[in-house]
Amino acid sequence: HNLSELCTALTHLIKFPNATFEKLIDLVPGPDFPTGGEIIESRESILETYKTGRGGFRLRSKWSIEQLNHGQYQIVVTEIPYQVQKSRLIEKIADLMNLKKLPMLADIRDESTDEIRIILEPKNRTVDSKLLMEYLFKQTDMEIRFSLNMNVIDSHQVPRVMNLRDVLQAFLDHRREVLVRRKKFRLKKIRHRLEILGGYLVAFLNLDKVILIIREEEEPKKALTRSFNLTELQAEAILNMRLRQLRKLEEVEIQQENKKLTYEEKQ
Repeated sequence: HNLSELCTALTHLIKFPNATFEKLIDLVPGPDFPTGGEIIESRESILETYKTGRGGFRLRSKWSIEQLNHGQYQIVVTEIPYQVQKSRLIEKIADLMNLKKLPMLADIRDESTDEIRIILEPKNRTVDSKLLMEYLFKQTDMEIRFSLNMNVIDSHQVPRVMNLRDVLQAFLDHRREVLVRRKKFRLKKIRHRLEILGGYLVAFLNLDKVILIIREEEEPKKALTRSFNLTELQAEAILNMRLRQLRKLEEVEIQQENKKLTYEEKQ
């Protein structure tokens, strides 16, 4: 589906969890296939597919007419159905021409670069382009039917067929779970860092005594914990710093980081 259409549908579903399929089809008229093409399925058929989670879409190549000199014209195909190989499609049409099953078509050329451009040259200017294309739609993969079966594994790890609304809601539920987990993980990291910063502030304010304890005590970790009411994490963080680094502690920087993380924690 077109990303903007999906975003609009998801936003609508957040506001209206019981949105009707009629509304959803207005927001998401149909799939947006990577290689383009035109969906020629009726609205009723697409609506039924959305409701049941099963169905399909008829997908046609997109074409137009280019006028040439002396009233001649050529057909230019600029989009082909999804998963159709261009080379095989051209080969199939060429085979039909060799078998004399395409008397209306004189030649086919591939002028594609980064974009698809297949040239169909009719026998003469009196050939009806619509009749020619209708024949190609029936006999080749210029038109296909792409099946849809939304058989997915739900949040309870149970496979089942979902309709469009269920699929969209499942996506929203998943995104919410991801955001909650991410938030919890971030909060855990923030609290861990705040605890360490608290220890650093204590060390900075009592630098001489901290250095003395580290140099003279046989068990400096216990001594630091006891002397300054530190947690084991805080004491360990202080001990893991070299003395020369400890001397360079900047109180302002520590306080600024502490303030920033505290603010983030409350959001």
